[in-house]
This record gives sequence, C-alpha cells and structure tokens, in this order.
Amino acid sequence: MITAVVITVMVLGLVIRYAFYTSPDQAAVNSAPRISDTAFEQSATAVCKRYKVVFDTATTLGDDPTAAASGDFLDHIASTFDAMVAQLSALPVAVAARPAVSQWLDEWRDYDAFGHQYATAVRNSAERDLVRTDVSRIDGILRTRNGFAKANHMSACAFN
Repeated sequence: MITAVVITVMVLGLVIRYAFYTSPDQAAVNSAPRISDTAFEQSATAVCKRYKVVFDTATTLGDDPTAAASGDFLDHIASTFDAMVAQLSALPVAVAARPAVSQWLDEWRDYDAFGHQYATAVRNSAERDLVRTDVSRIDGILRTRNGFAKANHMSACAFN
C-alpha cells in the first residue's frame, strides 16, 4: 500500500512538473517568430548541416593548450560561424519572412562577435571578467537564436 502511494505521488509530481514548467529553452522556442518559407528553412538546414560536420570533425584542441592556442582555436570557431552566417545571409527569403530571418541573422552576428571578443580575452587570460559581465546577455542571444531555429524546422541550425 505504501509503495503504491509513493509511486502515485512520484508520478503525479512528474506530471505536474512537465505540465506547468517550461524551461527557458522551451520558452524561447514557444515565443520565437514563425515563418512559412519552407524553401529558406530547407536551404538553411542544408548550410547548417555542412557546418555541423566541420565542427564535429575539425574542432579539436590538444590536451594542454597555451592561452594563445586556445584563443586561436576559439577565434577559428567564431570565424567558421561568420562564414556560415554569410552563407545563410545569401539565401533567398520570402518577403514575409525577412524581418524574422534578419533578426535571427543579427543574433548570429552578435553571438559571433562575442566569440571573437572571447577568443581575444582567452589569449590575454582575461576571460573571467568578460564572462562575468556578458554571460546573461550571451546566453539570452544563444537561447533566442536556437529557439528560432527549432521553432522553424531548422534544428540543424541550433548550435550550443
């Protein structure tokens, strides 16, 4: 009898948690603008998939890198994102979707700019102060940027 009560309480707790709790990431997906430009979505997904392969295969750093090597590595990642955003920006977008896509690309540019700034800070062993002052802003950009991608069938464009 006690076991049944405990299990019932646990199941009820899980149901309540998932019914009434929305994570910040899910909230970003829920509030993201929706577009109906499937051609853009498909083209953007193809671009992002190509870059996922690059990140999965070309992003290794040795076991004990110097600050300069770490900074260069991080700068390379940010530059690769810059190239991806340039390709995404060149894709045709339906008129109705342009404002939302433009905002999304601006979020990518802001995130990439921070990536370059962070790389410089790592090279100079000053990343702690930079992260302390910008972490919530950058997390917000990342969350919103990924939320838009997921809400619009472009999960391949949601990078963490």
